[in-house]
Amino acid sequence: MRIRNLTVSNSRLAEGSYHFFHILKSIELGENDSWFVMQDPLGYKVLMPAGFYEKYGFQPGQKVKCRVDRINCSGRMFLEPMHPHYTEGEVYSFQPAGEGKQKSITGDEEFFFRVKDLLGYEWKVRVNSREQIPDMQQQVRCRLNRIKKGKLHLSLENDVSQTGTLETGKSYDFLISDEKINPDDGLKYFILTAPDRSRHVLKKKYYLHYGLKKGQQIRCRVDKFTGEGYYFLEPENPWYKEGKTYAFKPLEIHKLNFSDGTIEDVLVLDDPHGEPIKQFIDSGEVEKLQNRDIVNCRVLRIRKSRIELEVI
Repeated sequence: MRIRNLTVSNSRLAEGSYHFFHILKSIELGENDSWFVMQDPLGYKVLMPAGFYEKYGFQPGQKVKCRVDRINCSGRMFLEPMHPHYTEGEVYSFQPAGEGKQKSITGDEEFFFRVKDLLGYEWKVRVNSREQIPDMQQQVRCRLNRIKKGKLHLSLENDVSQTGTLETGKSYDFLISDEKINPDDGLKYFILTAPDRSRHVLKKKYYLHYGLKKGQQIRCRVDKFTGEGYYFLEPENPWYKEGKTYAFKPLEIHKLNFSDGTIEDVLVLDDPHGEPIKQFIDSGEVEKLQNRDIVNCRVLRIRKSRIELEVI
């Protein structure tokens, strides 16, 4: 099995950790494509999109605390800078900016209100009914559930919203009743109808290789309630089940050489049903796996169709 050495321009920091990054400069990679060149605590560089944070007041020379949101199997690091005024999980008072109702992507009548934050951005907060809309003549208390790409995901302070009678962690049979483009992000979604007739959404792009189509019955696990006010659903993989062990054909091993001298090994496995699977492995496993024709792996988790494995 071939071993490929790949150079990664940033250092290897732990996912979920917080560090101060130095903004060296901003660059333009194209029209409306601005980036900050960030220097990590060890002196290495990483790019962060500037457009999401244009009102944060970032300037070259400034030090900014960032969360390492994710490091993919190619070694690329994704950052989320800390908001200048807000912290996830806290409750804040916001200036009301209006209310309304609309037809949601699922076809249901949807009620919402808008609030304005301290940077002047307006954010929409979904509620289950007209009665849940607070008094728009005074400040509204909202919980900040998540900040992603500078966007605030808010809910009412004591909101216990849910859609239908589904329970988190359980699996149900859903009917793919429609397919629509969401005007909010321009992406295609399947509309799923649950046994209790409630309707839910499933982002299509993650499951293209599943062959899903309108009129099909699929089984999904109900995960957390998202910041957008919908359940996150994970369809059962047609070929793999969590907790089961399968034989995979190894393709190669990538040795990711980070700028700080850290080396991470990634096992690349053939998946006849989709893109090759990339899985971080311990350095001690490389020699054991190098001459194998088959590698047995246990499926630990499937999320957004991506498979996380444990080498047996």
